[in-house]
Amino acid sequence: MNAKDDRDESEPSGALRNEDPSEPRGAGGKTAAAKGAGAGEDPPAGSRAAANDGDRAPADDDGAGAAADDADADDANADADDVEEPPAARPRGPSMWDILRDSFFTFDRRTLGFTRILLGFFLIGDLFRRSWAWSDMFADIGVLPNHVSLWRPQGSGNFSLVNAFSTQGELWVLWVVIFATYVCLLIGWKTKLMQVLSLVFVTSMNGRVLLIENGGYVVHNLLLLWTCFLPMGDRFSLDALLASLKRSRERTADDLNDRTTIDDPLKPVSHVTVLGPVLLIQIAAIYFFNVVHKTGPAWKNGTAIHYVLYVDRMVTPIVADVRDYAPKFLILFMTKMVISFEAAIPVCLLAPVGRAWARRLTMVMMNVLHIGFGMTFVLGPFAWALCVMSTLLFGREDWEIAARTMRRVHRTRVVLYDPRSPGAVLACRVLKRMDRFGLLTFEASSSAVHGLSVRRPDGALGAGAEALADIIAAIPLGPAVAWALRLPLVRDAVTAAMAAAHRRSLGRALGVRIPERSEVAPPPAPLRLWGRKGLIALRELGALVMFAGAVNQAAVELWVIKNRWKVPHPEETRVLAQKLRFLQGWFMFSPNPVMDDGTIVVDAVTVDGRHIDPFTGKPPNFDLLHAKSFGYTQIWCDYFARIKLPANTTYRDAMKEYMYRYPERTGRPEDAIVSGDVYWVKDWNPKWGSTESYGEEREKLFSFQNPKAQARAEAEPGQPDQSPAN
Repeated sequence: MNAKDDRDESEPSGALRNEDPSEPRGAGGKTAAAKGAGAGEDPPAGSRAAANDGDRAPADDDGAGAAADDADADDANADADDVEEPPAARPRGPSMWDILRDSFFTFDRRTLGFTRILLGFFLIGDLFRRSWAWSDMFADIGVLPNHVSLWRPQGSGNFSLVNAFSTQGELWVLWVVIFATYVCLLIGWKTKLMQVLSLVFVTSMNGRVLLIENGGYVVHNLLLLWTCFLPMGDRFSLDALLASLKRSRERTADDLNDRTTIDDPLKPVSHVTVLGPVLLIQIAAIYFFNVVHKTGPAWKNGTAIHYVLYVDRMVTPIVADVRDYAPKFLILFMTKMVISFEAAIPVCLLAPVGRAWARRLTMVMMNVLHIGFGMTFVLGPFAWALCVMSTLLFGREDWEIAARTMRRVHRTRVVLYDPRSPGAVLACRVLKRMDRFGLLTFEASSSAVHGLSVRRPDGALGAGAEALADIIAAIPLGPAVAWALRLPLVRDAVTAAMAAAHRRSLGRALGVRIPERSEVAPPPAPLRLWGRKGLIALRELGALVMFAGAVNQAAVELWVIKNRWKVPHPEETRVLAQKLRFLQGWFMFSPNPVMDDGTIVVDAVTVDGRHIDPFTGKPPNFDLLHAKSFGYTQIWCDYFARIKLPANTTYRDAMKEYMYRYPERTGRPEDAIVSGDVYWVKDWNPKWGSTESYGEEREKLFSFQNPKAQARAEAEPGQPDQSPAN
């Protein structure tokens, strides 16, 4: 790996600056910093450090003079020495290992930080998705209480921490703990611990009720598993910020303008790990096996999407309203596009040439596919987990393009700060680490308004909220929020708050202190470095062990393999794959898409004689032929589809108890359920060229009687007949 590959992302490349190399360079690029400091002023010492090492002049002025003297001496002695010096050795090109390492084994740490942020948002969104059925699924008053799950295990010994929480109060406390963990992961505080806890929480929730598990839950588990082996907190995190503040204690403007100490020198931009090829193989396997299993005629003739769009238990209401108007050519195009994308993604991922563009094409295809899936169907975390996973494919070249695109030289500012204010000094130390484009230069000024102000390239001064807006606009993605500080009411409130904080020395009151002296922490002791290497070796070994379990699980689970070869499944690898549900069954909508539709309908009778479906709170509706989406969430969609299977009859008693508790959920005693019948109602999706479903059928799964409610009804005279309707 050359020096260019390992450079710090805090240093903008020469292509970003548009500088005249003959002019002194400040932290902000071209001579903007010098202009901001006023005509005739030199740029602050240390501002040159923001320039990229690869763009620095090979020698300073003294070096150039020495080189000239050497050249004159060589000319004077040319006649005395006729010996020719050997030509300079040509630089050696990258080796095969260099190419393989950069193509398959390397992650950009900026990519890992960016993915962590998206992962945090995704996890928080998924937690809120579960909140609507939190007690229904996990509490002892839900459809599958803990004691039922423990005494009648759903899987082969899967582990779930949620089994330790039974009551609604306990579960909502757990919800708060999980939410706090996800927020900490989002901001990058104690990142590695939060990664591990998030993995435990996700797999525990996904494994608690296997009646609602689908392929999306498996992808969700695998996303948390593989990212646990990656240093997601080395960039764009609170951990990285605090470590940098601790490693380098700046006191003067020269210290603040020295950008060489921002990032940990032991953690270069490129992170090389065996997880690189593991993750590429995992993503490729998801799509490769999904496409090879799609052997049905509906996929071959291009009509598969038509049938899927009419599965009312899965499609969203918006799609149900517009699907009748979709032209045939669009259906055929979308079906072929799905197959083509799923087939092309593995090829692009593993392509040995054109890596940068192949990865970009992969990201586009993955996000087009899954944003479309996520907006069309209720598939749980499937679509969004793979969208987050796709961002791990961002490379160094993509970050350079992003930096060139977002960096704007006109946003350069000189930050004037009061060196006597602890709060202002701390703010500048933090801003130095957030200023990834090198657009800010720091200058001590005891006359800085409110302790922190700016000087613009034209020499104009800014203070208060205007100054803060200028500063925020200079940092990456800052313009997206800086405009809000310029709104009239917000501007006045922020300016007043800055003035009050400076006047009352809020930073000093909160215990903030100016560093006693400028210093940079020494490198770690050799023993600590050896310990770090040992942990890295254990991490890499752990990733390989889990990969071995994934390969064995795939061999015994995937149809195209297990139908041809009998692969042993040792207990050791079975535990690795199944204990936390790290499965590898990739055959979604295979070999044909779903061509029928169905749902659970309950015809229950209340104590006052009404017929009601306790799952919907409405009278039972048996008309599927004219349905336009049932409006289910993924949780209820899969629960109804699984509870009707003969293999799950053992969990129907818990379902009955859940229905009996219907008046507890409504708060109406008259809603008590006396008896009822449970049906699986199904129909067939419209044939190709039609929009009308057909063949509606009704299958009675079981009947039930509630002795307590029935005794109450018999004790109260004048009650109507409580027999279910036929």
